[in-house]
Amino acid sequence: AAVAPVVAVAAAAPAAASSVAEGVAEAQAAAAAAPASRARADKGDEKPHAAPAKEESIRIDAVKLDALLEVAGESVQAANQAAVLLERLQQFKFEGQAATLMSALTETLERASRYSSELQRATLATRMQPVGRLFQKFPRLVRELAKDLGKEVELTIEGAETEVDRVVVDSLYDPLVHMLRNALDHGVEGPDARVAAGKSPRAFISLKAWQEANSVMIVLQDDGRGMDPVALRRKAAEKGLISPNANMTDDESYQLVFLPGFSTKEVASSVSGRGVGMDVVKTAVEKNRGAIHIESALGRGTKFAIRLPIELSIVPTMLVSTSGAQLALPMAVVQRVVELPEEFMEVGGAPVLKDQGRPLPVRTLAGALGYAPVSERVGIVVNAPQPYILAVEAVDGTADLVIKPMTAISVEGITGTARSAEGDLVLVVGLSFLMEGCRSSVRMAA
Repeated sequence: AAVAPVVAVAAAAPAAASSVAEGVAEAQAAAAAAPASRARADKGDEKPHAAPAKEESIRIDAVKLDALLEVAGESVQAANQAAVLLERLQQFKFEGQAATLMSALTETLERASRYSSELQRATLATRMQPVGRLFQKFPRLVRELAKDLGKEVELTIEGAETEVDRVVVDSLYDPLVHMLRNALDHGVEGPDARVAAGKSPRAFISLKAWQEANSVMIVLQDDGRGMDPVALRRKAAEKGLISPNANMTDDESYQLVFLPGFSTKEVASSVSGRGVGMDVVKTAVEKNRGAIHIESALGRGTKFAIRLPIELSIVPTMLVSTSGAQLALPMAVVQRVVELPEEFMEVGGAPVLKDQGRPLPVRTLAGALGYAPVSERVGIVVNAPQPYILAVEAVDGTADLVIKPMTAISVEGITGTARSAEGDLVLVVGLSFLMEGCRSSVRMAA
């Protein structure tokens, strides 16, 4: 039978006043017991046993923590809905005892909202774990693989103290192992090849993590041979994954490695080319509502950047509407909101708008999701590897939403559902979908 995972939770410290009172009581008890202790010592009696050490932590089933977090999130949502209802009530005129009751109700709801938010933060803190628990397993793995491959490799790790939801930590192990194996086998060259290319015989791989706004960034980078976009396109065409005449940029070519069945390894080895591709890595990242991006340069190396939400169940979002649908965009990719003109200048037949001096392509959210076309005159500057402006009908504010994953059906671009403060159903747009420019289903704004 499977054993449910457990996590350690630090016990809460007693209040300061209680600590002082306990200290005084202990001192008085010690003073009273001193004469008796001296008498026993004079008689050669046995010394009393030391008091048992106080437990500072307890072990809790992770399933119980998950249930607690869900309850905390729902309590915050209920408090938000109550605040909206109260705001509507306050539009009416109350007099006498009714006005007094409304004042008391307002104060009570504000207190309930504050406590529910504190409960949410405290519960989230119990689920957070440093990524160092994951990273500490990799030096030995790299050392052994490098030895098997006859390569000299040094792994550096930074940001091991960065904390993220424990579910994310647990699910990232296999993807990171696969990426490290690829970096060692495909990415970095052997000592002779490196010296011939004017490099140090020892290759360097770095693994870094840091917090950025409401996200955690994990970057794996090597100083190896880099990726050849021409070779990637040729190999994908040979496997029938793309058309031989496909017109792709270098960045789009790097994304080919995420296609199922893609591999540049001709012969399978114990390290790679065994049919387990980078599509598994991307699937694992997107399952945790994250996104992965590749940057590479021939002869200089490759960088994989993974962006993940710090915690999974409650996500800061921007609420928007378009084509009659209410949608939520993760705040992790939202830079700012701009007003869109009636007509756009065009580059290559596609609409473009200058934002802070840089021309950005304009894309429509309704078109990307396959909704009926509408007039979208509000733009959201999306912080993606290739920045762009996403056109929507209206921006309705921001909210921390409790996300429910979609399990029964799969919809391109939608990662889950949530309830707004008004109780309406909201569709949550996927972080990876936005980071990749709404993928290939993008239609340009007209």
